Amino acid sequence: MSAPIDWSGLQTHWRRRACRLAGAAPALDPASAYALVRRAAEPFRAGTRFLALPDVRFYVDGGWMRAPGDLLPGADDADAAGYVARVRARLDGRGFQLRVTQPLFLDYALWAQAREALAGLFERFGQPSLALTAELWLGEADAGTLGPRFEPAAASLRLPLLGGSEVRCWRARPRAGGAPARVLRAVAGEALYWPEAGWVEEADLGPTLGLAVSVPVGGEAAAVAVKDVLAELVDAELGEQAQVAMLDFPPRGRAAIAPLQQVAAQMRAAVAGGDLQRALRASWAARASAAGLEPVPAPREEPLAPADRVGLDRRSPLLRLADGEREWWAVNGHAFSMPVHPRVDALLQALQGGAPATVAQLCAGPRRRVDPGLLALLQRLHDLRAIQRERVPA
Repeated sequence: MSAPIDWSGLQTHWRRRACRLAGAAPALDPASAYALVRRAAEPFRAGTRFLALPDVRFYVDGGWMRAPGDLLPGADDADAAGYVARVRARLDGRGFQLRVTQPLFLDYALWAQAREALAGLFERFGQPSLALTAELWLGEADAGTLGPRFEPAAASLRLPLLGGSEVRCWRARPRAGGAPARVLRAVAGEALYWPEAGWVEEADLGPTLGLAVSVPVGGEAAAVAVKDVLAELVDAELGEQAQVAMLDFPPRGRAAIAPLQQVAAQMRAAVAGGDLQRALRASWAARASAAGLEPVPAPREEPLAPADRVGLDRRSPLLRLADGEREWWAVNGHAFSMPVHPRVDALLQALQGGAPATVAQLCAGPRRRVDPGLLALLQRLHDLRAIQRERVPA
């Protein structure tokens, strides 16, 4: 539904300076985005939830209110503007901002809209190898609501859906009364960008609902991501032996650190044997198919029937990576591996055809029997929303 942001204006600014980017329509449907904010906030009305996604935080007077209660949107707050007006009245006119971190996986349609909005950006600068942080924000904040912020290793995007956004940029930590180096404003349908390693103050231009995206660009984050993948490989290999080692004290020669040497040996084997490289390629393929938007929506569970007509959903990028006698597939942030099948290319060509074909036609093997490999692949692609179905009534 969204018209893309004109990312061409970012070409000379990327990782150098802040800028405003033109656009023709909001990146996400505002009504659906507000409904998602309200859905995510509902359990937080009863108290703070720790280590939960989505995470919901309410900011006022330069700080985070730990238990905002009914200052969060509820069933009686029909729309974003009405909610902002209610809370402003409760706060005696003070500015506030509600931030919901990583909510998009709860709504596939909104998640797909966000991926479409960001597609042009990553076509120009490359697909992110690390996950983005996406937030929906809602409120009417002034510069003091959040206070000055510093992001050392991530570029920032602000895409207002309703209202507008203002950012004040400094090269060093702002001083009281000091003028910013740059002030930028964007209204709904436009976007703001600023690079990492700068100080900013953000404010809303009236009641505002928007999408905030952080794109990791620092090398430290990449090192942590590779370490995490390697740790998962080692844990999977060691199994029940993957426990915290209790070492002799005082140490008694090399044998004292044998448990740690075992872990180190598994790490070396994962690197030298290619397991780490394969795991990184698979994770990158999954991330690229999602434009870095993680977590990703869960697969659907709808078994296909032989008479169902199906075709590719062209909104969902489908990636394939060869891996010897197997092949990695990635779609909508999910990756899976399967043996190379001689009829896969013909299946994809049929799915890309003008008229949808039935499951029975697409999976017909020799003597008109169903090819179980193709049927399993087709079902997996449907579960991951790579194909659309037109169910034929019985």
